[in-house]
Amino acid sequence: MSTTTAQAVALVTGSFLSGMSLRVLSGNVDMTNDGLGAMASLSLIAVPVFLDSTTSAPQLFHTWTRMYYYGHQALPTMAVGTLSLWTYVAIRRRRIRKDWHVFALAGVVTVLMLPFTWLVMVPTNNTLFGLEAAGSDLGNVTLTDGKMLVVSWAWMHLARSVFPLAGAALGAAATFRDWAR
Repeated sequence: MSTTTAQAVALVTGSFLSGMSLRVLSGNVDMTNDGLGAMASLSLIAVPVFLDSTTSAPQLFHTWTRMYYYGHQALPTMAVGTLSLWTYVAIRRRRIRKDWHVFALAGVVTVLMLPFTWLVMVPTNNTLFGLEAAGSDLGNVTLTDGKMLVVSWAWMHLARSVFPLAGAALGAAATFRDWAR
């Protein structure tokens, strides 16, 4: 695979992963949220929809768990794949004695979403999984309590989506800087 192809694919996967898209306008990189991405759209579209349409706490926890399940299947893999692409670009550029550091950094920043999940989000995730497992035997947990917990998760998830966005921005800046030379 050519370095240019790897850069292009890494830009697409990183920006799609974050929920942002990269557009080149008049030689400038414009990053916009157009609703086509994976991570931000969960917090900005999916969570509000099921907060508005859910009528019971067990239903809310089940819906969140299903959303998590499908996201968990794809998003971490995309982050690692994007890291691999940026690493490939960095290694190829290092071999030919071209600046490679920003590309390596783009990969590392992208995959930082994983330790963020483990260190910041796991307690909330585990609480939500426990509430879903409890089913209709939730004790004092109301729908309002559940919504507050899911909204808290959505804000953390939105913050997590900044990592692949920052990785894509770094990679885009380095890529377009090279192309301008």
